[in-house]
Amino acid sequence: MNRQSRRATVPYLAGWLFADVLLVIVLVVLGGERAPHDRTSAQEPSPTPTPTSTARRSPSPGPTATPTPRAGPGGLDPATRSITVHTDANALVAGSKAARADLAHQVADGVERFKGRTAAFVMVFGTVHGAGGAVDSGRSDAYATAVARLLPRTEPGFFPPYSEKIIRGYHDSSGDIRSGTARIELFFLLR
Repeated sequence: MNRQSRRATVPYLAGWLFADVLLVIVLVVLGGERAPHDRTSAQEPSPTPTPTSTARRSPSPGPTATPTPRAGPGGLDPATRSITVHTDANALVAGSKAARADLAHQVADGVERFKGRTAAFVMVFGTVHGAGGAVDSGRSDAYATAVARLLPRTEPGFFPPYSEKIIRGYHDSSGDIRSGTARIELFFLLR
């Protein structure tokens, strides 16, 4: 095979590889889809046939069967809710008790509207501006992580135990957000 024909083969093979990868992705997505089901039929028991006889019987006062609710589809609710808090980011990262208390108070007020629910997954987006007014991504990450670590201690019944897989801090690089702001995105399980 000469050099010229090898060059023509590479784009041809790359195109087929791309098409094969795309096909695999489509199959995985379609395979992960769940068929919609009727919730009313899932919760109502199907009628059971009863033997009929020519003699009439009086109804017995025995126990009646009650339908047991079946669990719906699992997973995270795609609609997120958020809480926004604001405190001195540098003091919180340094371990200031006053900054932690301020944050705990704001978080408690923020989760009040979600009583009876428990967060399943939490993302914290922190914003800290640097000397020139631009967002400092390193300090923003440190601030978001400090907020994320404190959440389970502030509201242990609402937030899951701290784990970077469940509660994670990120920086928010939007320049129009006030420095020291943390947006806490909450994901709940489907009901």
